[in-house]
Amino acid sequence: MLSVHRQIGRLAKEGAPGPSPSFTTPHILMALLLLGDKGSLGRKRIAEELGLGEGVVRTVIGRLKRHSLVKASRSGCSLTDKGRKLYESLRKRIGEFVELAGNMPWGYRYSIGVKVRGMASLLRMGLEERDAAVRAGADAAMAIAMQGGRLLMPGVSDLSEEQPSFASMIVSKFKPSDGDVVLIAGSNDKVKALYGALAAAYELLGRAGQASKTSARHR
Repeated sequence: MLSVHRQIGRLAKEGAPGPSPSFTTPHILMALLLLGDKGSLGRKRIAEELGLGEGVVRTVIGRLKRHSLVKASRSGCSLTDKGRKLYESLRKRIGEFVELAGNMPWGYRYSIGVKVRGMASLLRMGLEERDAAVRAGADAAMAIAMQGGRLLMPGVSDLSEEQPSFASMIVSKFKPSDGDVVLIAGSNDKVKALYGALAAAYELLGRAGQASKTSARHR
């Protein structure tokens, strides 16, 4: 997962003359997921889906095109073969976004979660993921791991025991397997909740890359 995480990071941080771009790593990540999920889309539709202005979307698409990840035609923008391989690598880890209603430990209007497969062993207490979500605009976030058939907030709570109705809802919505992580972000702004969940997922993917690098050094 190291190469995928680093590719996304390079795309977001690529230097260019002029002012800093008005988009972030989660925007790049969301653009790739969107095009992979939906196929060919026009820039206006992409702007609507990403919650960005069309001018910013042109910059995002231009950057993806320079890296041979996206191609444009009269029918719209779509992933190249290289872009689809990156998308498929991401989707092996990142599940679909799920909007939750009610039964949340906060009063924000929107709560959006995403499942990250097979990453529970790398989750600490979820503080880094929560901070990443807040930096992306969310007002709150939580990280939940499925371990040993139980839903846990590592170092905080055994949800299966202490909040069984909430745990049951999480299992029903996300269907996590043992070793999966569910990341949920909350906000009164739906787009901020969405990007918060995605930023938390990206943070966790980065830890997988760090773990792979450390393991390689010790071989």
